[in-house]
Amino acid sequence: MRLPLALLAVAALGAAGGGGAEREEAEEARAGRFSTPEQQRCRWELRSAAGASELRLSCRAAGGGPARSCAYRGEPRRCPAFGARSRQYWRQILSRLRRRHHPCAPGAPLSARLCGPGRAPPEAQLRLLPDPGPAAPVPAPEPSEEPAQTYCAERWHSLCSFFVGFWEG
Repeated sequence: MRLPLALLAVAALGAAGGGGAEREEAEEARAGRFSTPEQQRCRWELRSAAGASELRLSCRAAGGGPARSCAYRGEPRRCPAFGARSRQYWRQILSRLRRRHHPCAPGAPLSARLCGPGRAPPEAQLRLLPDPGPAAPVPAPEPSEEPAQTYCAERWHSLCSFFVGFWEG
């Protein structure tokens, strides 16, 4: 009689410990894919640091056009329900993104039903980060008298000059 009771206790302790491990594994799996109603194929990646979470998206049109990237940032840990049901929170957020025709277009902040208005502070909502715009081009090095002086170490100048002269004709 004591043996089955002991096995039951060990099984209960194992299940309690395993549940936490499963949650940690689920939180580590932080990337995936989805499609929008406009048939855009999107990839997402979740990054968390210092209480803030950032959800990065990269979407490409079905015809293979250029990819559009964006990021949402917020502090879902400020929502009281997030701690116990974080998986449900992220499912609801991704469900909202799937329903958007253009997930990277400006619009209302993303919030899960768990942490909707009145249930959590506004910081818990995920807001679209401003687009940094096109990167500024890196200026080319100023041309000097000879390309060998620009691109070769000093001790190789004579050899580089020979090859540059040979290349230029």
